[in-house]
Amino acid sequence: MADGLHVVIVPSWWPSPERPLHGVFFPDFARAMAEAGVRVGVVTPDLVGARFWRETSARWRARVEWENAGNVPVVRVRGRHTSLGQTGIHLRAYRRRLEMGLAAYAERNGSPDLLHAMAALPAGWACTHLHHSLAARVLITEHTGPFALLLRPSGAANMTRSALARAAAAVAVSANLKTEMQAAGVTRPIEIVGNLVADVFQPSAPPKPPRANETQIRFRVVFVGRLTAEKGLRELAAAAHRLAKQPEPRFAWHFVGTGPMEGELRAAMAKLGVDTVFHGYQDSAGVASILRACHALVLPSYGENYPMAICEALASGRPVVTTDVPGCAALVGPGDGLVVPVRNAAALADALQRCAADYAQWDWRAIGARARERFSRTKVAKNYISIYNAVRAGQAPGDASR
Repeated sequence: MADGLHVVIVPSWWPSPERPLHGVFFPDFARAMAEAGVRVGVVTPDLVGARFWRETSARWRARVEWENAGNVPVVRVRGRHTSLGQTGIHLRAYRRRLEMGLAAYAERNGSPDLLHAMAALPAGWACTHLHHSLAARVLITEHTGPFALLLRPSGAANMTRSALARAAAAVAVSANLKTEMQAAGVTRPIEIVGNLVADVFQPSAPPKPPRANETQIRFRVVFVGRLTAEKGLRELAAAAHRLAKQPEPRFAWHFVGTGPMEGELRAAMAKLGVDTVFHGYQDSAGVASILRACHALVLPSYGENYPMAICEALASGRPVVTTDVPGCAALVGPGDGLVVPVRNAAALADALQRCAADYAQWDWRAIGARARERFSRTKVAKNYISIYNAVRAGQAPGDASR
């Protein structure tokens, strides 16, 4: 039970005027915890970097701004900043703005029982190194994957380990991420609590699939994520090339996201002459709408920790074709889709062909029901409330792993 819990979430990423989809998951998480009976607030230090200075309205001097995420009060401490490429400068500036935001929040809402930092850097380090008693009551949820990204350069590695060592409790969003953290030398207990899926992703009947000798209807496949080589997009383009040579079914390709491979991918798909749509960045409602209009999701990634694209596709009742890397394969159970060897375009093409050829095997209602059970807001909130209560009481969390 929430039992009067008062928690301030400190996100490492939060939507801003310059990056409206940055950390878009966290407002929904804050609302979900509030719906579960926790008194929730958010303090987000918004350090506007040099790359946005031409377009930003942010001033040099940081100032406190109030906004809301549903019924959750949000304190944004916003201003321009440059760290000169040094992690320490960035983290100390983040901590100063966090202290400003917490003071403003406490004046209006009172002091919280604990802080929930989303990722060790920058939020976790700033929270655990506050000049405030709250520094002893910090939960860090790690989202960053691969975890090795937080260990370069060496200064960042030291600050990451310091944050996790000082935290009252630590959570990883997947078993794979927990393993990576332990391999990197994090020896403290780590709970596992997956991310929740927004309510906008609901099971729905898929479009009519193409039948034998039916060339007008396309089998629509969607990729959701950053357009980078590490997501397996060269293998996906090669698989699309193989499938384009087959008379049926005809495939249509949808890409949600942007990234450094966009130009190369556009050229490759245009050369094939197949139906392709690049949707750019989309918010949750946009992604949900595109998933409803497609037959399946493909994510041929080289490595993931907790790919929300797979969770959202399954919650929408769509089968998934993905690779056998731990973060992806662990989410796709029997009847949820197909898993293929990583970096194997031929196997990927074959799986997509099988997914389409026997589309009746995929029970969209059952896929959606299993996903809602695993990724529901209620389940995630229950797990976190248990950890919050332990941190508030100064106890080690029980096993909240699911």
